[in-house]
Amino acid sequence: GPLADLGGGAGGISNERAIILIAHVHVLLVSIAAAIAPFSFQDKLLLDEGETDLEPLGLIPDMKPGLTREAETWNGRLAMLGVMVLAGGAFGTGTSVLDLTNKMFGGVFF
Repeated sequence: GPLADLGGGAGGISNERAIILIAHVHVLLVSIAAAIAPFSFQDKLLLDEGETDLEPLGLIPDMKPGLTREAETWNGRLAMLGVMVLAGGAFGTGTSVLDLTNKMFGGVFF
């Protein structure tokens, strides 16, 4: 299909890379929708006139368990640390992120 022709050359791109391409396009569109946030219950990136923003939590927020801003901030920061470790491991070993993730989960993906 058209996605396979994007890679150029005789082989085109693999199914795994096509899935990653589609995922990146999806994330881009979701990010644009989140920035606009037409619904009042969504977290908005852009503030309305006269609307105030929450105070920043700082470098090390308090440890408050449950569904709190602080807990979600810790969760997000640890998730990004995990992504950095995964990218560093892939770079350090010379393998792709997909292969490293598959190896980490015991080869259940492919």
